[in-house]
Amino acid sequence: MANGLFSSRSKTLRSSIQDDAQAVEDQIAELRAEIAALAGLLANDAADGAGRIRRKARAVKADVSDAAHGLKDRAEGDIKSMIAAGEDILAEFQARYQDSGRKARQAVKENPLATLGVAAAAGFLLATLLRR
Repeated sequence: MANGLFSSRSKTLRSSIQDDAQAVEDQIAELRAEIAALAGLLANDAADGAGRIRRKARAVKADVSDAAHGLKDRAEGDIKSMIAAGEDILAEFQARYQDSGRKARQAVKENPLATLGVAAAAGFLLATLLRR
């Protein structure tokens, strides 16, 4: 009877250990499933975040592109305005130069002796300055 008592006790102990081992294995399997689910959620969140970042980057790129085109258009307009203003100033200088030439020729025709006196005085002054 002593053998029977110990053998049933060892069977009960083995059975209990096997039940405990099975419970631990079940818990490990549940933890693995939960970890896999969390990994899947993290991967989805990362993909969603990357998608949002890509969309924001595209929007910023579009805004920068629009701003650059606006600056380019404004600069082209400013350059065209400056060229037009330069052409107007040049035309005005040419008109003044031509008018001054006409006035000088007219003054020479109207006062030939005064013109000759001014030319002689200028020559004399220039000769004096160049001798020194």
